[in-house]
Amino acid sequence: TAREYPRHQNLHQLFEAQVLRSPQAPAVILDAEQLSYVELNARANRLAHHLRTLGVGPDVLVGLCMQRSPAMVVALLAILKAGGAYVPLDPQYPRERLAFMLGDTAAPVVITEQTLRAQLPETDAHVLCIDSDWHRLAHLPDTNPSTLANQDHLAYVIYTSGSTGTPKGVAVSQHAVVQLVINTDYVRIGPADGMAQVSNSSFDAATFEIWGALLNGARLVIVPKDVLLSGVALARQIQDHHINTMFLTAALFNHYAVSAPGSFSRLDHLLVGG
Repeated sequence: TAREYPRHQNLHQLFEAQVLRSPQAPAVILDAEQLSYVELNARANRLAHHLRTLGVGPDVLVGLCMQRSPAMVVALLAILKAGGAYVPLDPQYPRERLAFMLGDTAAPVVITEQTLRAQLPETDAHVLCIDSDWHRLAHLPDTNPSTLANQDHLAYVIYTSGSTGTPKGVAVSQHAVVQLVINTDYVRIGPADGMAQVSNSSFDAATFEIWGALLNGARLVIVPKDVLLSGVALARQIQDHHINTMFLTAALFNHYAVSAPGSFSRLDHLLVGG
C-alpha cells in the first residue's frame, strides 16, 4: 500500500505550487462569492504576515472560531503560512467547552468574526476579528512569507467529543495531512474536480475536503447547511457547481439513499464515514 508523496514541501508550499500552476482558477466558492487561487493566496499572505507579528510560528497553536466561509479558508491557510497550527473552535459549542479548549491549548491568538466575538469566553489570547479588523491588514505585503515550518510540525489540534470523559486534543502533523490527500490510492483529485465542503472545521472530515481540494488544484465548493439538509437543493448545488467529490456522514448518506438517491447521480466519488 506504500505510495510516493512529496516529503520536503509542507502544506502551504504545496498550495503555493498550485497557485503558480493555475493562478486564476477558482479555489473556493460560496454561492456568488468566489476566490481564485491567486486571490486566496494574497489574502492569506497578508494575514500570515500579521500573525507573525503576534508571535505565531512553528507549533504555536491558533484558535479558529468561524463559520464555514471563504474567510475561514483564508484564516486556515494563513495560520499554516505563519508556521502555526490551528485549533478549530465550533461556534456552537458551550462557552465552558470553548474555555476548556483555549485553556488546554494555551493558544495565544484566536481568529474569529465580529458576529461570533460575544460567544467566546474570556481569554488572555489576542482575539482577531477577521472581518472588522481586516482594514488593519490591507497595507501588509501579499507576498509569500518565508517558510518556518516543515512536515514534522503540527498542522492542527482537534478535540475528541469527550463522551468518555474530558475531551482530548489530538495533535496532527503536516505530513499526516499530505499523506491523506496527495497521490492516494482511494480517490483521485485534480484541477478539473469540484470538492464539496460540508463538514464543520471541528470534524476531521474537513481536513480531507479543504486540503484535498486546495493541494490538488481543485475547486472547494462550500455547501450551506440548509442546502445540505435538503435533497433537492443539494442535487441542484452539485449540478450548478459541477461538484463531483463529496464526503458525507453515514447517517446523512443513509437518509438520502432512501429519500433522494438521485442526489448523488452526478458524483464521481462519494466517501461515507463516521
